[in-house]
Amino acid sequence: MPLITLLLVLWGTRLPALDIFPLHNDEGLHLTRALEVWKLHPFWEINDGKIINHWFIALFYPQHAPVFAGRIATMFVALIGLAAGYALIRNLFGTLPAIFAGMLWIASPYLFLYERFAFSDPEAGALIVLTLWASLRLSRIGTRRDALLTGVVLALAALFKLTAAPYALMVTLIVLFGGHSTMAQKLRNLVIVAVTVIALFAVPLLYLQLRGGGFGIALGWIVGSQPGRQAGFGENLNRLWEQLIGFGSIGWSVLLGIGLIGLLIVTKSRGLLLIIASFLPLGLIIVFGAEVMPRHFVVALPLALTLGGAGLGLLIQRLDKRALRAGAATLITLILSVGIIPFATQAYTDPGNLPLPAAERTQYITDHSAGFGLREAVIDFPHTIPDQNAVIVASMFPDSCRRAQFYDLSRYKLICTEAAGLREIRAALTDQGSVFVLAEKPPIGLMLRHIDAKATRIAAYPRPGETPETASVILWRLDR
Repeated sequence: MPLITLLLVLWGTRLPALDIFPLHNDEGLHLTRALEVWKLHPFWEINDGKIINHWFIALFYPQHAPVFAGRIATMFVALIGLAAGYALIRNLFGTLPAIFAGMLWIASPYLFLYERFAFSDPEAGALIVLTLWASLRLSRIGTRRDALLTGVVLALAALFKLTAAPYALMVTLIVLFGGHSTMAQKLRNLVIVAVTVIALFAVPLLYLQLRGGGFGIALGWIVGSQPGRQAGFGENLNRLWEQLIGFGSIGWSVLLGIGLIGLLIVTKSRGLLLIIASFLPLGLIIVFGAEVMPRHFVVALPLALTLGGAGLGLLIQRLDKRALRAGAATLITLILSVGIIPFATQAYTDPGNLPLPAAERTQYITDHSAGFGLREAVIDFPHTIPDQNAVIVASMFPDSCRRAQFYDLSRYKLICTEAAGLREIRAALTDQGSVFVLAEKPPIGLMLRHIDAKATRIAAYPRPGETPETASVILWRLDR
């Protein structure tokens, strides 16, 4: 019953107003790939290391309600991760630590934000929790079937997002230093895990080899792969710190730290192995990451929150009086509620004003990668462009144009170009005499001085923090 309650709470907090955030650039890419699956192109443009996450989106038939279909897929994978985390902690430490593991996961505003996007990162993070569960089962039981299962879930996590690959180290440490199997059995099981992972990667790797591609984009976050882009250990660590303190509340982060310390104090060597195995891959990402984005930490945070919540539950269990245990549990619940409820309420009603770290605010609200302004412009076409056969050129990056078309464009055709689309605009002026141009703010989109035409500003669509005069998205009509 506690697990069912936790799953329902996770679902109930993530589902409301799921489409209120406009599509982010990466979400548009994932939806485009999901549509390609239906065209029998399952590995379309996978060189960024997100190999199969769009398959799951395709199951929800994104041809209809694409924003909802893409994001609901993330929620389902999060449910799998939460259930695995609950089972993992309950088997190790009991029901109360498992409940607090789920509570800390649900109440993290960081996870709340990312689990409401059609992103591969939170999906990979949830599957890493499942991988730890499978690894511990393998270390305890040690059968070939469990080794095969561990290899499958580790491969799935990495196939969803290659940033999960360092967690092969977690599996290795758990299998080698956990359980009571002989060293020969442990090494045999690790070989089975490795062969399983290689086998599951063989098809996409062969596809890339035949197509002459590779994972160059995905490997761009490794130091040395792209000279001049190394963020460095200090910057990466600071970016992780911002994710812990930058969402309007720090109660959940403080409880996470207390819980991890509690896990070490109460469980000693067993907790030490769990923490080392779980956090060493995160350390590798921080040390060797050349361009670690805030969302990349989502691969690690679900597991960290699971262990931290377990530590909180273990500390409460050690209190010798029932009243103290009830009081501590109530206090923790109150701290978590005070942090997540205002954040969630803001997200359901006015996400443009969410309290976010600077990097997230840029990525998801104010930059061209966010969809604010663009979504409103496309939805407004029936009011601004009465002629459904009018030529409309998108003077923006092609990814932004493709993403815009996931909103209702059944009556309008938006021509996607390489920014700024001058050739297409001039061709339309020559052939038609007039053209509508939906433009991002220069230097991305159209600069009027580059076009010899009469320009009429039809409408402006400001992003949060902008005014109509400073809007980044503008609809123009150009006449020859």
